[in-house]
Amino acid sequence: MKCAVIGLGDFGRAAAIGLARAGAEVIAIDRNMDRLNLVKDEVALAVRMDATHREALEAQGLGKADVFVTAIGQNFEAQVLVVVHARAMGIKRIVARAISEDHRRVLEAVGATEVLNLDDEAARIMVQRLTISHIRNYFELADGFSLVEVEAPPWTAGQALRDLDLRKRFRLNLVAIKRMESGPGGGQTVKEFNAVPMADDVIQANDVLALAGSVLDLARFVGEDS
Repeated sequence: MKCAVIGLGDFGRAAAIGLARAGAEVIAIDRNMDRLNLVKDEVALAVRMDATHREALEAQGLGKADVFVTAIGQNFEAQVLVVVHARAMGIKRIVARAISEDHRRVLEAVGATEVLNLDDEAARIMVQRLTISHIRNYFELADGFSLVEVEAPPWTAGQALRDLDLRKRFRLNLVAIKRMESGPGGGQTVKEFNAVPMADDVIQANDVLALAGSVLDLARFVGEDS
């Protein structure tokens, strides 16, 4: 996954480092060299430039980014302009940082697909959601390792845990299984909670799995086709 992170204040720096440690190819951009120096050893590329110029973004190949994170500080006009450029370049996932409800509405109106608040926790949550699809909840155990709840991938339905062999194939530990059912209003509720999964237990469609492991291994498991 190729990610661009524009603006390396506290939020942007946490996002850039977190995504890089999760295995993403990160291009970090800021006009401040001191900020770039703080992340240059962590990311694939650290570039000093003015991201409000679309030509400069395209020159770095950022039109091919899978994820575009805009985390420019107090210059809201620049933040909006960068989101507009990302949208015009055809980037499908544009994550922006907002410091107020009004800012959130404007950023969504000009093309941001996700808007987060200003704090490191939001950056950590964003990293998990970008790297691990279908994530529901997560708890960070250590740097790069998490306990997460994810929807069971479709290919696991009907398979016994013994056959899945999650520990050997993916280096993951299955902590628990939530068996879900449709609830009032179209939502889902927990029908059964299996706190001690056994080798003969079979995964069903719509199960939610509590898994512990590295972010990279979790992302690999969820992204597996079979």
